[in-house]
Amino acid sequence: MDQFSRSYMSLTTFDKIYNTNIRPKLEAIDTFLKTTPAPYNIDEVANLFEISPHSITQIMTEHNLTTLDRTSIFMLICHLPHDICHLIKRQWQYQNASYYTSEMIAHIYKLNIHKVTSAFEELRISVAHEEDLIEIFKRIHISIFKF
Repeated sequence: MDQFSRSYMSLTTFDKIYNTNIRPKLEAIDTFLKTTPAPYNIDEVANLFEISPHSITQIMTEHNLTTLDRTSIFMLICHLPHDICHLIKRQWQYQNASYYTSEMIAHIYKLNIHKVTSAFEELRISVAHEEDLIEIFKRIHISIFKF
């Protein structure tokens, strides 16, 4: 590893990224939808998706949404530029699947297919279930930039 790499890059596993960055956002959205009565406050929704209230208003106008309720939140997820929304949309593509393949996991989480396949091989599995994901993620090494 060269001087630049040692100074500005480190290696981590995807489970750490998932548990630090992805899971909390998914849980926040889930908790919000389960505990907050509709109609939702635009500022709370904007905060949830880390976007300006103005951007939400624009999307609502473009798609003729008049209120922020559970249905319109799902419409927003389809149109918001936030990474977590893109991940949720990719997950929805497999909503009827009872298991995951390495290709599905690579697609949903935007991971290198070879790293996911290698994790499957290490675990000696050909398909994965929800409870297997963290074990798979622990075996996927990711380079991250540090500043």
